[in-house]
Amino acid sequence: MKIEDFFEIVPKLPGVRVFQFVDNSDYAKKLAKFAMEEDFELEIVTFNEDIYEKIKNLKSSNINIRNITEEKERYNLRSKVYDTIFVNLDIERIKNLEMFLRKIYRIMKNAANIVLPVNIEKKDEIRDLLEKCNFVAINFTPINDNKAVFIAKKLHGWTKV
Repeated sequence: MKIEDFFEIVPKLPGVRVFQFVDNSDYAKKLAKFAMEEDFELEIVTFNEDIYEKIKNLKSSNINIRNITEEKERYNLRSKVYDTIFVNLDIERIKNLEMFLRKIYRIMKNAANIVLPVNIEKKDEIRDLLEKCNFVAINFTPINDNKAVFIAKKLHGWTKV
């Protein structure tokens, strides 16, 4: 199983918006190709200037590319909210993973999914953090011996008290 297999989680509905964090130009190119085929709006964000330079030519009428900092207060533009968030980053490099996940939660539509690849040995820690950040319906799928993917939802009214 490959991370691209999870692209199918994107709803096949009109007006769908997808957000992707990348630290690898190949993931950005693959999802951009899928966005063109399936005709959905895609926002690709990187925290790395070199990656931005490699992917900025993917920009089109339904694909936007940005280079931002992790510390940015809001990751979205013009209060847009998204149906699916792909985190194709090495989350070990994120300075404050809890804050990162909380910022993602704020830009998700109700019933939206986050797709988060992780190292298998960190699965319990990441599951606890997702729960702490109010994600629900958390599912864990191994993709190889070292990596797995969490898929979780934002559901209004399901937050823990």
